[in-house]
Amino acid sequence: MSGITGIIHFDGKPVEPGQVEAMTAAMHYRGPDGINHWRKGNVALGQCMLRTTPESLEETQPLTNEDESLVLVWDGRLDNREELRRSILQSGARLRNNSDAELVMRSFAIWRDQCPLRLLGDFAFAVWDKTRQEIFCAVDHIGARPLYYTLNRGYFAFASEEESLLVLPGVSGRPNELQIADMLVLPPESFDNQYSWLHDVKGLMPGNSVVVSRDGALSASRYWRLDAGIESAYSSDEECQEAFLSVFAEAVRCRMRSAGPVAAMMSGGMDSAGILAMVRRLLPEMPGKQFHTYSAIADEPENCVESQCILSLTKGLHGNAHFVSVPSFKGMANVQDLIEVAWSKPHPIDNSILLPAVMCKAAGAQGHRVMLTGVSGDLTMAGPDKFPAHLLRKGDWRQAWSECKAISENHTLLQGASPVMLLLKNTWVAYAPVTARSLVFRMRHKETWLASGAINPDFVRKLDLVERLRLQTNRRAINAASSEDHRQGLARFNGGPWGLVSGLSGYDRVAGRYGVELRDPWADKRVVEFFLRLPLRYKQRNGWTKHFARTAFAMELDDKVRWRRGKEHLGFHFYQSLMDEWSKPALQRMVVDLQRLRPYVNIGTLWSRYSEDKEGTDTNTSPSYSMSELVALERWLHRIELRAQSTSLIC
Repeated sequence: MSGITGIIHFDGKPVEPGQVEAMTAAMHYRGPDGINHWRKGNVALGQCMLRTTPESLEETQPLTNEDESLVLVWDGRLDNREELRRSILQSGARLRNNSDAELVMRSFAIWRDQCPLRLLGDFAFAVWDKTRQEIFCAVDHIGARPLYYTLNRGYFAFASEEESLLVLPGVSGRPNELQIADMLVLPPESFDNQYSWLHDVKGLMPGNSVVVSRDGALSASRYWRLDAGIESAYSSDEECQEAFLSVFAEAVRCRMRSAGPVAAMMSGGMDSAGILAMVRRLLPEMPGKQFHTYSAIADEPENCVESQCILSLTKGLHGNAHFVSVPSFKGMANVQDLIEVAWSKPHPIDNSILLPAVMCKAAGAQGHRVMLTGVSGDLTMAGPDKFPAHLLRKGDWRQAWSECKAISENHTLLQGASPVMLLLKNTWVAYAPVTARSLVFRMRHKETWLASGAINPDFVRKLDLVERLRLQTNRRAINAASSEDHRQGLARFNGGPWGLVSGLSGYDRVAGRYGVELRDPWADKRVVEFFLRLPLRYKQRNGWTKHFARTAFAMELDDKVRWRRGKEHLGFHFYQSLMDEWSKPALQRMVVDLQRLRPYVNIGTLWSRYSEDKEGTDTNTSPSYSMSELVALERWLHRIELRAQSTSLIC
């Protein structure tokens, strides 16, 4: 990912020399192909360049029009270039080159604040309008490219990374305690993305734009909203598959537009398997295009289903398939790489995705700048957790019972569950009032987190975490028993400040550190809309989640990949290895004192739990993962505290 920054002073005071340069320097790793700035009076813009497409080789930023009345900084990839190009030329405008930035500059000159509606792809950009004395900022529909901003007394500033704004006066190192609260009591997909991890910084929401005038007035608007629409109708499974493959092929094709090799982060699951299957279909259209994969496999792959699936998927790639074996950490990465990834720039979110971070580091070291990932697949293809409840509401008890038995045999997460208990739970979901279901969920969640003694009770009261949990639980209510309610719930879930957008900013930061651009076909606007309107019978069938994807790639994927039961994940080895390293003095000194966390958690309780049960093997529930996450939070608090102090000394 490239990086963009900018600042405008409302009082007409010139931007101080070195100020915007300090902002880009804070994310210098995003600019391996150059860092450039534009400054005129009270406005300054900066851009860190990572060239990843053939057209970006023609690009220089910040980009001005002929009379410098418009100045653009852009971080993105356009997927509807030809359509946009035709519309621009038909309007009578002239294009000086073939770059994405030039297309966006001309689009803004023609359509102004309606410009983002004309764009398709992953993007964040800003345009300074000298004539109107205002700056316009926008991010893409899904939020694949983040943009953060601060509206301070006397100035407005923005950046691709929130910590770049720490160099400015008035932006403190004070953390946003709401984000810390969400981290402690909510799953990551529920984090409220309109807030950043810094108290004085906000994140621009997906499908949103802001205009800030010279007098400091900020006007925000939403140019696009994920709409559940009308459920799609298909005459047969074959017709539905054909429609999906057409949409997904275009999403993958757009993301393979690169100036060099394309890589993919490869697990043994359906999300990455579907991407690989489509890549194999498309590669014959792209002569000379190199394709690589990056994976973690077990030291003894014959004893690990996940590893067997990965080896099956990458068969035939030979030297283009790159592996790290765990827990020995042999191959493309070692334990020192893991330590560097975790502690060179610790962050509460980034340290929760260590496996992808190590993959990005390895790819960057090989000069592979574009990496496909399937991180959004789970949310995009999500069916209701209680699919039999949908059948019960329709009065189809026989099919509901059959589905419960199949879930017990085949479901990724519920395999082995009692069919009778599954039927009872689904009956509850089908017929119990929503308020009652929400109450039971909250009480369960409260028991495991808020009432566990792990969270400081003063912090619980200060932020009213019980009520916050209630509100976020209601927002996440996608277990609706009807197809229509499920689609509307998913639209809220994915289109609001939670769901798809929550993890993308972390992946963006991690990849950016290593000169890699992550591209996720499952987060393509067209793919998200397709699955949102897909009838439930295609999302889950015979107990199988993602049933539709499993059948769509029957020709490319082995049955052991498509019909794999269970959900192994080797990510826990990364956290366990990190914790094992803590016995060494250099790292032990980092974790003996977690004083900065005392306002939020009960340190003694957490250490006791970790000591009692150190051998968890599930990435999201193992003690190693939980403790690693908390240490990352403490290290991040320490890091931003030091950065804020150094900035205050300069200012």
